[in-house]
Amino acid sequence: MPGVTRLSSIALVLLACGPASESAPADAGSAASSPPAISAPPPSGSAAGSSSADRPGGVAPTGSIGSADAGGLKSTAPKADASHLVLKGNPKQGGVVFAKVDLKVGRIEFPGHRAVVSDDGEFPVAFFRNAAKTETMKIFFKDGSMLEHTFQVEQRTYDTDKIDGLPPDVVRLDAKDKKANADAEARIDQVRMKYSPTNCYKDGFIWPTAGKVTSRYGQLRVLNGTDGGIHWGVDMAVPVGTAVKAPACGTVTFTETSDPLSGGTLVIDHGQGLSSTFIHLSGFKKKVGDVVKQGDVVASSGKTGRATGPHLHWGMNFFEIRVDPELLAPAAATAK
Repeated sequence: MPGVTRLSSIALVLLACGPASESAPADAGSAASSPPAISAPPPSGSAAGSSSADRPGGVAPTGSIGSADAGGLKSTAPKADASHLVLKGNPKQGGVVFAKVDLKVGRIEFPGHRAVVSDDGEFPVAFFRNAAKTETMKIFFKDGSMLEHTFQVEQRTYDTDKIDGLPPDVVRLDAKDKKANADAEARIDQVRMKYSPTNCYKDGFIWPTAGKVTSRYGQLRVLNGTDGGIHWGVDMAVPVGTAVKAPACGTVTFTETSDPLSGGTLVIDHGQGLSSTFIHLSGFKKKVGDVVKQGDVVASSGKTGRATGPHLHWGMNFFEIRVDPELLAPAAATAK
């Protein structure tokens, strides 16, 4: 798809979008390369699948997280009826599917994915930006049976944002800012990896504000002719001070005012691994630990950090995998 050339006057997230590509670790079981373990799995639920981060370069092999006993279940287990698994949502690059099973789970094999099953048999699964066309999940139930499901993942094409005429110090970070940004990202990553049993996604998601969409998930940024990384969310052009609403219920788990790239940052944990991140904020209306309902005002939009104009950036994660908010919110809300 042809690139979209933009002038620097358009509101955008710059280097806060992250690296253009990441390579998969050689060994998901290695302490140096594997993602952090889920900090609080459900009391009697099961967790499965060591997951790669959102890595265009590949996915990590599957391991076991939080499951002390797989019950000796082997891949030769008798097949369970497909009716034991109900799926809601479209398996699409950058998308999330919500799953529910009605049998007790021993473990799940789903290479490149993280799945944590709640006491009620519910678990979301996410598909990263460059997910393969087919991905197979095997669910081993405690009754000795196994259910295999192959997702036909819808493939996407992403635009390229070509942005010229930017000041050099906007495009490149100095050593001090690189360290400050890395420290902030590490703290956010810890928050995103925590599991909570809340399932706020059941009420769906609303848009945090109404504004013209100026940048979308998955776009490659080319800044002054150089690789500016991938944009991991959706940007809405809104004036400074615009109310930012919680897209779903949850708990505020992170606030930061001084990130050199993202500026004012706030994270809401929506439960079961799903979270929303808002950046470039001018102020907060909620603090860490506050429980919010869908539609509650949590912050004010701004242009803090490295942004060339006032706007709101909304990103979403399933644990460490960055997903597309536009696939979870009603399409009609994007207009304006």
